[in-house]
Amino acid sequence: MSRKRSGATSIVHARPVIRPARADDLDALVDGNLALAEESERLTLNGETLRQGIRALLESRAPGRYWVAELGGRVVGQLLITFEWSDWRNRMVWWIQSVYVSPDVRRVGIFRALFEYVREEAQRAGSGGLRLYVDTSNTSAQSVYKALGMNGDHYQVFEDMFTGDIVTSDEAAGS
Repeated sequence: MSRKRSGATSIVHARPVIRPARADDLDALVDGNLALAEESERLTLNGETLRQGIRALLESRAPGRYWVAELGGRVVGQLLITFEWSDWRNRMVWWIQSVYVSPDVRRVGIFRALFEYVREEAQRAGSGGLRLYVDTSNTSAQSVYKALGMNGDHYQVFEDMFTGDIVTSDEAAGS
């Protein structure tokens, strides 16, 4: 695998190590989510609220699990799974959320490795399948998900979100 950084190309010889996130990944997960919100939706998250939310997951006080991808001992990717009970399937459906890959290692298979690992875990656990939502303007991510065989043609997500701790970048800048 190769990656481009500032015009130079370096070779990444190892596949990423995929593993469940641990308490010592908290800072990396917070940083990844802050960057994700800004990049994908131009949102500024409240860092302390985010930190508490991730900590609740890492300490098993909230329903969900993070997995991370490591290269050379550095967390370079993340993926969160939350669960939805499907009465139609009589089993859990796993929702993929909070997907982030560090910009310097994008397009070298980090997300694919996370996805394939979590897909196998979901099948082993008897899940009814995987779902995710993606911002309608994030066409790059949509292309990645389609290339992995995911289908976005069946459902549309509607929401009524209470945004107290989240502001758009334009709001944060005072425009």
